[in-house]
Amino acid sequence: MNISELITSPPPATGWSLDGTTAVVVRRQGKGELRCAAADVPDGTFEVGPVGLQAVDEDKLRPILTRLQDEVEGTKRVAVVVPTGWLRTHILEFDALPRRQADIRDMVFWRLKKLLPVAPSSLRLATVTQPPSEGARRLLILVGVERAMAGLESVFESVGVSPGLISPRVFAVADGRGAASKVLAVQQERGFLSIMLLVDDQPKVVRTKPLPENDWSVVERELVLTLGFVRTTLAVEGVLNVGVSAEDDRLADRLKGWVAATGGLSPMASASPSMAFEGTAIRNRVGPFRLDPVVNLMSGGVR
Repeated sequence: MNISELITSPPPATGWSLDGTTAVVVRRQGKGELRCAAADVPDGTFEVGPVGLQAVDEDKLRPILTRLQDEVEGTKRVAVVVPTGWLRTHILEFDALPRRQADIRDMVFWRLKKLLPVAPSSLRLATVTQPPSEGARRLLILVGVERAMAGLESVFESVGVSPGLISPRVFAVADGRGAASKVLAVQQERGFLSIMLLVDDQPKVVRTKPLPENDWSVVERELVLTLGFVRTTLAVEGVLNVGVSAEDDRLADRLKGWVAATGGLSPMASASPSMAFEGTAIRNRVGPFRLDPVVNLMSGGVR
């Protein structure tokens, strides 16, 4: 997949970030300026379970969306970035794929029965075919609970907003405006760790793991296992450019130190921002881990 295949062109002028504590909206204005507003999210607005987002309390979320949308005069068509832990991501390999999309879905659901503790009929599925690898056919799979995804779309539509894309954060943290061909994206959010390898914009590895205590020893172990798999099993050579997005500042510092101390890794160079916020107070308050993925989507900079 080229991640941009999930995004219609041109990129939306309004982007949202939602999670269990904060809702943020960003609106692109003239002269490359960004207008932003944020609000706290009441407890119980989002219910998260073993396979991600389980349910949305529309009555609690609707007034927040209405106020923020009015504050920035947001457009109708938007992109929405949600925590990676709200969805499940898999790369599945098959010897061959049938021609009919319905048959492909049946094959995928059969595999998901062994991976997820819920009935496949309760899930919403998005599949993107990858280039063949050594004869095998690969699919990138995004999975969400249908009831929750429909509830999220419904509450946006009730305030006159149409989500053209709902993306997990891990897909939006790697800025694609640079020239790096091998990117390791490491993304941490409250209770969840994600590691994704992109080679020439194609996802080769996606690892996700619950991280309830933000334990560095767990993070380091996952990094070492992933890097060993990338170098040995996938035989990916050369320098990996590492992008880090972390909600926990302490973990962010540890991650950056680990990258600097590990051979064959290089910190991802930041591209010059094509858009800037009006002031910095809102960015400092809600955190770049929320805002940067949204701006990447809005600027067309997602790999």
